[in-house]
Amino acid sequence: MKKLALASLVAVFAVSAANAGTSHFVGGSAALGFDNHHANVLSVAPEFGWVVDSKWDLGIAAKFGYDHGLLPEEYDVDGDAYTYGAGVFARYHAAKFGNVSLLFKGTVGVDFATYNPEGEGLDTETTKMLSAAIIPMITYDISESFTLYANLNFLGVYAGYAWANDEIGFEKGWGFGAYADSDNVANTSDFQIGFTYNF
Repeated sequence: MKKLALASLVAVFAVSAANAGTSHFVGGSAALGFDNHHANVLSVAPEFGWVVDSKWDLGIAAKFGYDHGLLPEEYDVDGDAYTYGAGVFARYHAAKFGNVSLLFKGTVGVDFATYNPEGEGLDTETTKMLSAAIIPMITYDISESFTLYANLNFLGVYAGYAWANDEIGFEKGWGFGAYADSDNVANTSDFQIGFTYNF
């Protein structure tokens, strides 16, 4: 019994020490963009995470977006698209140059999009999918507490599974790919800016 109590006490101290050495962060990112296909694009993504060690961070995040422009071809009209979702992420610190770091961020989550077309007789429809992606990101440490970062969404690899929506022609199935879109480097909807507060 004493051995069990001692083992339990050691376990409690071990967990406490581990938690004491683990820091947390809160923050999020935002994007705003304009192009030929979208009148405007706005998205925000709050997040909360844990610094596991000098190389790895883990976290959870939500995202909300608004896009006014041309909806899926089945509508063939302009309208509003509202996107929202949640997921988990892991960040790997690949290199550090002074206050600047290069990271790779992997995310897995569920995404929804609700389409609200402009026009009589057109119903609102929602699509949903599971998605995973790995993208590079750059961070800059302003201080021990504040870090700025940029998600380079125009680079990366992705995979996803979409559920069917017959009303607007979305077929179920898997999708995989890699992308490197140099044309959109200056488009802030693909260059997501954010910050974290570390505590």
